[in-house]
Amino acid sequence: MNRKAFGIRAAAISLATCALTVPATALADGPTFSDPTRIDNPYLPLSKFHRCTLRGHEDDQRLLIRRTVLDRTRTFVVDGSPIEAMVVKDRVHADGELIESTHDFFAQSDDGDVRYLGERVYNIRGGRVVDHHGSWLYGRDTNRLGVLMAARPHPGRHWLSEDAPPITVEHDRVVGRVGHVAVHGRSYDHVIRVREFALPDREVEYKLYARGVGVIDELPPHGDVGLVGCTRA
Repeated sequence: MNRKAFGIRAAAISLATCALTVPATALADGPTFSDPTRIDNPYLPLSKFHRCTLRGHEDDQRLLIRRTVLDRTRTFVVDGSPIEAMVVKDRVHADGELIESTHDFFAQSDDGDVRYLGERVYNIRGGRVVDHHGSWLYGRDTNRLGVLMAARPHPGRHWLSEDAPPITVEHDRVVGRVGHVAVHGRSYDHVIRVREFALPDREVEYKLYARGVGVIDELPPHGDVGLVGCTRA
């Protein structure tokens, strides 16, 4: 979900809208999933909010991003068993024009890590979908679950949020803590700074995450997109 989350991922995929209740499911030598759509990781509490809005700029364009938790799930098969994933819809406007729409798929494992299972994306120009460049899905393009946020993200901790070569590989590392941050007039405490290094473009982006809130600032190489506010679920 880096801003090649502004770039955009490919392939047309159907969303499974039916809710499916399954017992705790174990990966081989991996995590278990008892309640995967209850995402309450302290630094990425996606279940806490219905919609979050970010505003800023990148490459001399004004950006507006709206992220909405949808009232539906997508089912993935992990180690032979079904797992429900939360669906988050991103809509990105540049200078007032919709340029991207994305469905991101997340599930929280019992160890508290927020797992990333892929993206269904559309690049849009002039109101028309022009391509789906960069999309990936667990179970189709990779057999490795990404980690969007670790349960205990202390400085030095690192993980792969995307691991679907050659489409995308993203290395994330917590590079520090910030005691106090102000973004768009709002104050946040208990903030971590995460460095994202994405392949194949070799682009570096930084993100700030506040405890109890999630992403509060995204800092691509030539931009700054900060959180304006969220509405609760």
